[in-house]
Amino acid sequence: MPGAELNREDGAPSRFVPMPDLFWHPSSLHGQAHVSRVMVHALRLVEATGQHALAPRLWAAVFLHDLARRHDGVCHRHGADAARRLAEEPALRERLFEAGLTEADFPAIQAAVTAHSAPKDVSRHSEHWPLIALLKDADGLDRVRLADLDPRYLRHDEAHDQVDFAHALFDATDGVIEVGEGHFAALWAVAVRL
Repeated sequence: MPGAELNREDGAPSRFVPMPDLFWHPSSLHGQAHVSRVMVHALRLVEATGQHALAPRLWAAVFLHDLARRHDGVCHRHGADAARRLAEEPALRERLFEAGLTEADFPAIQAAVTAHSAPKDVSRHSEHWPLIALLKDADGLDRVRLADLDPRYLRHDEAHDQVDFAHALFDATDGVIEVGEGHFAALWAVAVRL
């Protein structure tokens, strides 16, 4: 995971999340600000659960998960569409390669991205379940922006422990930090102070 980028001053944190122009549907609900908060939740969940080996794939799954939304309503296919974008768009694959991922990582990333918007959970027996569960919980924590986070749907005890943080992060950053190049770095600075 390109975690070292968080401590650099040369603009690298701007590449930690997708820029607004990568989203098919420009959105304040599912765009860069949302993905940035989900990325913070993902980083915290990796640390809290000790699942450090999944960090690079989780970063990629968070990066991709809402890029193919076409609207802000209920949509069960945007995850599968985002997984297809990874398969079809060389620039997205190159971004993941730059971060140290390989094509061997893609099936797990695509499974997690596809499952995150599916109406039912994938079986806990799936080889990709640990990554899927982390992505779903990180994404779920940012449901505070919709005022409909139901902690009963969170899969990790550690995610339950982050509900108050999710509210605080949203309250401290929503509409305060402009999207674009410096968005994630500014959001991260707020997150570490909370």
